[in-house]
Amino acid sequence: MSEERKTRKHPADYLPKEEVARYHVIAVSAVLAAMVIIVFYFCVARYKGLAIALDTINQVLQPILMGFAMAYLMNPIMKFIEQQAGRVSRYIREKTGYQFGPKMKKATRTIASILAVAILIVMVVAFLSMVIPQFIKTINELIRNIHAKVGGVLDWVDEITGYRFKEQLAGARQSKNIDKAIDKGIEMVRRYLNVESNNQLVSLLTSWGVNVGHFFVNLVIGVFVAVYSLGSKEKLKAVFKKLIYAIFPLKAANEVMCTVRKANEIFYGFIIGKIIDSIIIGILCYFAMLLFGFPYALVCSAIIGVTNVIPVFGPYIGAVPTVTLIFVNEPMQGIYFLLFVLVLQQIDGNLIGPKILGDSTGISPFLVLVAIVAGGGMFGIVGMLLGVPTMALLVYIVGRLTNHLVKRRGLPLGTMRYHKLDHVDEKTRKIVEKEEKPEGSKAGGILYKIFRNMIPTGEKTKTDPSDQESDDTMKR
Repeated sequence: MSEERKTRKHPADYLPKEEVARYHVIAVSAVLAAMVIIVFYFCVARYKGLAIALDTINQVLQPILMGFAMAYLMNPIMKFIEQQAGRVSRYIREKTGYQFGPKMKKATRTIASILAVAILIVMVVAFLSMVIPQFIKTINELIRNIHAKVGGVLDWVDEITGYRFKEQLAGARQSKNIDKAIDKGIEMVRRYLNVESNNQLVSLLTSWGVNVGHFFVNLVIGVFVAVYSLGSKEKLKAVFKKLIYAIFPLKAANEVMCTVRKANEIFYGFIIGKIIDSIIIGILCYFAMLLFGFPYALVCSAIIGVTNVIPVFGPYIGAVPTVTLIFVNEPMQGIYFLLFVLVLQQIDGNLIGPKILGDSTGISPFLVLVAIVAGGGMFGIVGMLLGVPTMALLVYIVGRLTNHLVKRRGLPLGTMRYHKLDHVDEKTRKIVEKEEKPEGSKAGGILYKIFRNMIPTGEKTKTDPSDQESDDTMKR
């Protein structure tokens, strides 16, 4: 047995180097595929535990993530403030000859970062201070006059139906029936929230209050994180790049850096563009509602503008509460407002949005829909907002990987070159296209064959000697 082992040769001794390398690639690919399958199975089998772990990590890192998000959004404002400060310093140097030192530059960065975050906070506080009081006033007015408003809607329904359901609507117009309908609605909400008793309701409200307080504490911490991140962004970027080139090989590190730059371009262009687009839509909606005399202009415009941040589904999400609110107040105005929202969203989707966003994603509408549905199902509102740029980044990475693998095999990179591909010649590595059949030779189609057998066409497909003899006799 030992002699057998001594005489046994290693595959590298009798196989070419190309074959050995190919077997190594196959072995590594098999191991990686097995690892991916195991990880996927673990994620599926332990989904609840994985969700709890992710939720815990999110709670711990929430202030840091909020700070990074604020810094990411406010970076252009900080740059603008720094540019203006640089112009002032150059003007002073030209007029007086005084040169500011590095300490002044560092102080300018700190002041610019604080001002940028302060501008964001002031904008959010101003928006909430305008919208929340109006929203509370609107809800209180709706609750106080709910019977009159529901009665007005029923009168409108009675009128447009030609008074054919007058008796049924008269019974529904009674106060006790309206109260019953309201109680049923409240009961449905309680069941949805899994609240069966007053104690559970108090516990739920207390939990919400604790979560809101925890959110504001994290927000305060996030402000400090944002200021620090903006103040030392060059150092943070340098540390990040150094880690990449320390972990990955040189060629892979360059690819990672290229991918990170593309991710920044996609996410920044999409998020900033979507926010600007939503602000424009909210302002247009507000002035148009004042012009056409719609009620609750500020509240409805705020809802339309905020929900417009969500791609595709956002306009419809915002239309539901706003149209309902106006419809309860005045049914015909609610219908007109619905038509107005549809027109406004068409203007946004075909005119304003493309001008602002451009081709920041570069993916098909089908992938946009998949990204929103998948992102919303897994991560809620944040997933619906970030799903589209994430899908765009994945498409970019897959495209680069595909081009790299195709290039290694000596095949053409153009995607449409593969449209009419029949096969690739193994010797020349050239694409051989399918031979297009002439216009009259479509008899090979399956459907054509089926219908030809079902419907007699009078054509003979086979030559029968008896048929030929009968034809000869007929000719004679």
